[in-house]
Amino acid sequence: MSIDANISKLYIIRCAKWFMLYMPIIGLFYDSHGLSATEIFLIQAAYSFSSALFSVPSGYFADVLGRKKTLIAGTILSASGFLIYANLHNFWAFFVAEAIMGVGNSCISGTDSAMLYDSLQQSQNQEKYLKYEGRVTSLGCLAETTAALFGGAIAALTSYNSVFWIQSVIALTAIPAACMLVEPSRGKLLHKSLNQIFEIGFFALFKHKGLSRTTMLSSVTGIATLTMAWTIQTYFVIQDFSEIQTTTIWVLLNLTVALSSLFSNKLEKIFGIKPMILMIVILVPFGYFALGIPSLVVSLLFAFLFYFVRGYATPVLKELIQNYCDTEIRATVLSVRDLLIRLGFTIVGPILGYLSDTYTFSFAVTAAGILFLITALSGYFSYLQLLKYEKTMNGQNL
Repeated sequence: MSIDANISKLYIIRCAKWFMLYMPIIGLFYDSHGLSATEIFLIQAAYSFSSALFSVPSGYFADVLGRKKTLIAGTILSASGFLIYANLHNFWAFFVAEAIMGVGNSCISGTDSAMLYDSLQQSQNQEKYLKYEGRVTSLGCLAETTAALFGGAIAALTSYNSVFWIQSVIALTAIPAACMLVEPSRGKLLHKSLNQIFEIGFFALFKHKGLSRTTMLSSVTGIATLTMAWTIQTYFVIQDFSEIQTTTIWVLLNLTVALSSLFSNKLEKIFGIKPMILMIVILVPFGYFALGIPSLVVSLLFAFLFYFVRGYATPVLKELIQNYCDTEIRATVLSVRDLLIRLGFTIVGPILGYLSDTYTFSFAVTAAGILFLITALSGYFSYLQLLKYEKTMNGQNL
């Protein structure tokens, strides 16, 4: 098998990861077991915390032990979590399952992008990274969209539990795909120790101007988009949507993400990177403000704008990070990004659930919108300072 075949295997892994039959009905599933908004966000916080705890070590292991081994471990752990969901049905079972899947996600997320970039670099096609990352992201969203159609139908015709049994089988298909990957040749860390995890993290977040500012901007956006995935599930429950209504809206939202991701490289060429990032900074917080508006039409309109921005934000912001990153630390640096996203959600998610239960959902999403507007603007202005600095330095070199 050639290094070029890695792309198709990564497609399979991404599809298995994102073919989430349960997503359109997960809010209804939790509600059927009597879970409150606070408990739902705590379950998802378990996923985020375990993912955050292991994200940087798993990225380091991917740099030291290999991308392939780390991806195999991740696919096995992810499948194990779904098997727990299919067999046990209470708060603590869901909590443990999400914690296991969080570790699995930490092994996959970032490592798959590093594997893609390294594979393209070995075949001297690294300039096509945004194109392929956009395709991979788009394919994942299309998988999620297709899964939503089947998941909603399966839940309506059979039961919620059937959805998780089928989900377990799908998750298992990623394991052989990971086993068939070819480890790309790349630069290796000469001196290996666990202290390097902290050294690379400090370098990425504080020492290197390009990495620190692009990583922070990407992380804030990631926290906002991850939180929205669960916030909108709560919104569906509050609006008393049926399985059919929830599935329809979820499918259309994910189609929006898929199309935006697919054409992310073309959008960048047409509009330029700065206007695209400015749209992220503005439309992401306003997506939260809109959910608190009584008008269903306005709320859903901004939700679609939010998901359009989400579609191109991931590949574009990942490319910004990788442009500043050396190959021997790439997976670790991307894992630092995931660490910040998961830690952020671990804090923000339960607070959002608490505010929704204690006060109102409208109050909670307004507070979240203010938080993300302030942090996103800070990240954007920091990025503009970086561009100004680089322009000045290039002028001095000339």
